[in-house]
Amino acid sequence: MRDKVTRKPGVSALVLLVVGSVALAGCGDHVGAKQAAMPTKVTITATDAGKQTHLSVPKSVPAGLVTVRLANTGKVFHEAQLIRLDPGHTPADALKVIAAERARSPGWIHVAGGTGPAPPGGTRSATQRLRPGNYIVYDAPFQNEGQGVKFGLASFKVEGKADGGGELPKTQAKIEAYEYGFRVSGLSVDKNTIEFSNTGTEAHHVIAAPYKPGATLAEVRRAFMKEGGANPPLDFAHVAYTARIDGGSKQITELDLEKPGTYALLCFVSDRKGGPPHVAQGMIAEITVH
Repeated sequence: MRDKVTRKPGVSALVLLVVGSVALAGCGDHVGAKQAAMPTKVTITATDAGKQTHLSVPKSVPAGLVTVRLANTGKVFHEAQLIRLDPGHTPADALKVIAAERARSPGWIHVAGGTGPAPPGGTRSATQRLRPGNYIVYDAPFQNEGQGVKFGLASFKVEGKADGGGELPKTQAKIEAYEYGFRVSGLSVDKNTIEFSNTGTEAHHVIAAPYKPGATLAEVRRAFMKEGGANPPLDFAHVAYTARIDGGSKQITELDLEKPGTYALLCFVSDRKGGPPHVAQGMIAEITVH
């Protein structure tokens, strides 16, 4: 099931996600004062030819602190969701899990950050710590839903020691995800550089969708809690979202809130054991940005 890993819901997919979604789930100077090491820069280039998607990635990446930069040279949206695989498992194994409806998420597959969607000709970036192992990049943004664009997939290795590099950069804006809610500070209209942290044990992401005129938080909650699902009063044409990260991890990433007003913050990941997506368990927050 592709929604388990990286895809986020368009309006046409909300009912299915609500009722049945299962997630996958330093350097020192000469006097001894520590300085922050610069993260390794990694570029992922996404493009498309007709309905085909192509991802260009390095064969290997040093473990530790990494800035992943997604460059979209195509004509549709692209994203770079990273997924780490335990030894003995292949990208083909992961695709079977992604494609399986109502399957539990096995312990050998880990959502590992990356970037949210970049518009045609645009970029997105995220700085985070990568553990050694075999990774895939999965590209299937929900904005392309209904256009017949095939998802993109590429693989690479992360090699070396996981504690390499310095600390994550500091940011004013922060979003903390936990079971089952968000703590938010410092967000504003336009492009935000945020610290996105997951202090829970389940995987989470954050989807920010503006309210439609006159909508209320109570109406949004009722839409996602209703038996069988319902269309929420949200403007998914101006949605922004992050990649998914496992519990206990964090990244510095970008969240572009295109217009001022009230937004709902949502999580459509499900618990690793299965069950309804977190939004149906009340993982919804309201923010207003100026």
